Amino acid sequence: MTEQQIFNFDSNSIYSEENFIQDSSNLEAFNYLSRFPKWENRLINLYGEKKSGKTFLLNILKNKENFFYINHDEDFQKNFDSLFLKKKLIIDDISIDENLMFSLINNFILHNKYLIISSRVPITSSKVDLKDLKSRLRQFYLLEIKNPSDNLVYSLIMKFFSDNQVVIRKEIVENIVKKIDRSYLRIDDFLTKLNKVSIIKKKKIDYKLINEVFDSMS
Repeated sequence: MTEQQIFNFDSNSIYSEENFIQDSSNLEAFNYLSRFPKWENRLINLYGEKKSGKTFLLNILKNKENFFYINHDEDFQKNFDSLFLKKKLIIDDISIDENLMFSLINNFILHNKYLIISSRVPITSSKVDLKDLKSRLRQFYLLEIKNPSDNLVYSLIMKFFSDNQVVIRKEIVENIVKKIDRSYLRIDDFLTKLNKVSIIKKKKIDYKLINEVFDSMS
């Protein structure tokens, strides 16, 4: 059996357009961000489920267009004052004090700068107590990464096996596609567990093992 390794979607990703899997679920977001700096709105909210590829897309933009990128709460707090000097900023899925966020957004609006905030749901539907912040959030252009199509699910599974140098029959992959929920997080959880079980039990990935893992997650 080909040796398998525990897989993580983010750890070994190379953030480039060539490695990003385009699909009907993410094409609108991909195309819009690719048009930088010719955006109709310089305030963007990219939203979608965890593991949907938001970070991948934003890192492509960061690398191509030299955006300043923050994805940890502590980094935001530590760098807050300097963020007002940035002309292009990405805030990737972090929780921020409402007053700080209001001040920052105001600065970017006033100086006509580029700001992208990613989230799992539209920021306009998030619970916000500060009324002035609510009005600012409504100025953002919403870009959604939708649930994956069958083609994307298939591609993600194939990428998983390819990255781990595991040879697997097409019909095995198609069987997973038929059974798996159309959820990025569910796909990631399933493939991670499938890989771990295969390693621990020293078994190849077949229908029996797939069903065993599905049953354990139901």
